[in-house]
This record gives sequence, structure tokens and C-alpha cells, in this order.
Amino acid sequence: MQKKADTLLTCHTDLNSFMLAMNPSVQPGYGNDADRAIMCTAPMLCTIDAAYGDGASLQWLIPQLHDLCATVGVKTKLDDIQLKQLAMMIRDEFGYLKASEVMLFLWKLKGGHYGEFYGAVDVQRIMRALRGKFSNERAAVINKHESDEHDREKMQWAKQAATPEQIKKLKIKLLNDGRI
Repeated sequence: MQKKADTLLTCHTDLNSFMLAMNPSVQPGYGNDADRAIMCTAPMLCTIDAAYGDGASLQWLIPQLHDLCATVGVKTKLDDIQLKQLAMMIRDEFGYLKASEVMLFLWKLKGGHYGEFYGAVDVQRIMRALRGKFSNERAAVINKHESDEHDREKMQWAKQAATPEQIKKLKIKLLNDGRI
């Protein structure tokens, strides 16, 4: 964990720098490319806390969530206490998510991919969407990436594998040399 935190600190020396680089206005860049958001090297929420101190991920999450509330067309928005509690729930349950993945989720949530908010932004609806559909979509992207990587490795092995003719020649040589 500390190595990842150190890497983050080399890119963004302080939390302010990180928050400017990963502010809500960059959500579309991740929101429109799930593979990029999920497979990139953005820091996890727990890494943000390890790099900048406990609670740093909350300081980053709250503006992201505030942007969600400002964007969706509902009458009742989350107040500051609800925003902080929602940020804490996300950090505590999903600290392994990358900042880019959170941005992907929020972008899709704003776009109605996980249902609608009826009159009010609903903390429970957000957490259900994060636990359910988003987690499944994330797992599918990771599984596909791992499967593709496995297929590439198999193809690489196949390219390097000896042909039956090469194996036959090797056996003859080893027999002639008295090694088998």
C-alpha cells in the first residue's frame, strides 16, 4: 500500500493537486470508457487516504457527490451531513475502488443507468446501485481483461512452442549423445 501511496505522491504532491486533476469535470472521460476507468492506474480510495492522510478520500468524494446532486433533476438534494455519511459509506465499503471507477459510477448514475431518483437523491439507492449492477459490470470488465490477457499468453506460448519436427530432432540428438 505504501508503494502505491508513494507513487501517487510523485504524481500529485498534495491532496489539492490530486483533487484538481481528478475533479468532477473529468468524469466524462472515465464515464464514457469503462475499460479505461476500470483498468487504468488511478489510485484506490484507500491509497488516497494512505498518501494524504485519513479522510483525504472523503475530501475528494464529497465534491464528486455534490456534483451528482447538482446534476440530477430532483427537488431534494443531500445536505452536508448526508453527503459526508454517503462518502464514508462508499469509502468504508468500497475503499478498493479506484477514483476513476467512482467517477465512472457517478457518471453512469447521473445518466440514469442505475435507475432514477424520484424527487430526492437517495443514499440507499446509490449504495444498492454500487453494490449491485455497478459491481457486476466492473467484475465483467475485469474478467474480460483477464481472459484476454490469458488468451494473449496462450498465443505467445504457442508461438514459442517447439514443433513436432523440432521435438523429433531433439530426441534423436539426445539419443545420439547418450543423454536419454
